[in-house]
Amino acid sequence: MSKQREDLPPWTEAEPDEPRIEGLAVELAAADGPADEGSGWPEALWRGLIQAGATRWSIPREVGGEGCSRPLLVQRYARIAEGSLTAAFILSQHDGAVRRLAAAADRPTARMWLDSIVAGRAFATVGISQLTTSKRLGPRALVASPAIPWGYRLDGAMPWVTAAEVADVFVTGALVEDGRQMIVAVPAGRPGVLVRPAFALAALQASRTAEVVLEGTPIEPEDILAGPADELSAQPGMVGTGGLETSALALGQARAALRGLIELAPDRDELAEPVEVLCQTWRDVWSALMAAARGDPGGPAPSQIRAQANALVLRSTQAFLTARRGSGFLRSDPAQRWARQALFFLVWSCPAPIAQAAIRDFAGMCPA
Repeated sequence: MSKQREDLPPWTEAEPDEPRIEGLAVELAAADGPADEGSGWPEALWRGLIQAGATRWSIPREVGGEGCSRPLLVQRYARIAEGSLTAAFILSQHDGAVRRLAAAADRPTARMWLDSIVAGRAFATVGISQLTTSKRLGPRALVASPAIPWGYRLDGAMPWVTAAEVADVFVTGALVEDGRQMIVAVPAGRPGVLVRPAFALAALQASRTAEVVLEGTPIEPEDILAGPADELSAQPGMVGTGGLETSALALGQARAALRGLIELAPDRDELAEPVEVLCQTWRDVWSALMAAARGDPGGPAPSQIRAQANALVLRSTQAFLTARRGSGFLRSDPAQRWARQALFFLVWSCPAPIAQAAIRDFAGMCPA
């Protein structure tokens, strides 16, 4: 292990399978650049996650998964993001769907999908931003109308769905006509499901994020995972896909940039103090994130951790790009890729208070 690597802030959660996780991060780092430059599904990244068993980490043991504790899972997200933010993002969206299926594992349809995912026969993703942070299609982006003789029909769209073109099932949220909400599992082959072409994103293009349109898509009672109920989106853990997991992705991306700065520092005296400050900030935010993942009382709120992680990933990636000078601006250099990817945290699962705090920070204003 190189001295530069040893100088990085340490991971704090005991890792029962260290060689496998370290090897996965290295493998993903090698595949991240080609995936970013490609125009299709990042098969090499996803294959690496599958072979490492990553799709089973968040699935409970009683249904055949690994059942990772939340602190360990959050740390693994960060370690993957250090190698490839694209891979970590795709996995986090898959796991967002898995968590909602697992919460309804007593229902036959949810259990069937979980069994298929464990066996490697199905890919799940989540399309639920229309109930939380996304306003692009309005507050009634996806509506569930009662259908005769039973069930519902879905009309509208999921505005942001990662890996939509390869998904076998979409876990999504809809607004019932009376104002209640429901969470449902929609098979990709169900009539009326149309996956639009992937968006041309500023970064993470390989995530193949797209809009999915539903036109009269039938929903059987057994497809319903939760609801209909009032304010379902306000129930902890029921809808949101961000929170601590998104902060972990930001800290993993920041750590990649820190590693780059540390490798430059021996020949650049002017980098010593900034690197020290950035590394200490990383330690502080990481400690807060792990405390929140463990459920320790008295620490910062998840929203505060997210704001701090956002600020750190932006500063560290911009610092590395600046330190790389002109070379960092070449498409072949990771510095420009990490700087572009860091912008993701300003817009994805970013609640209004966090976005407003970032704008105030950019304006040089004191926190509100």
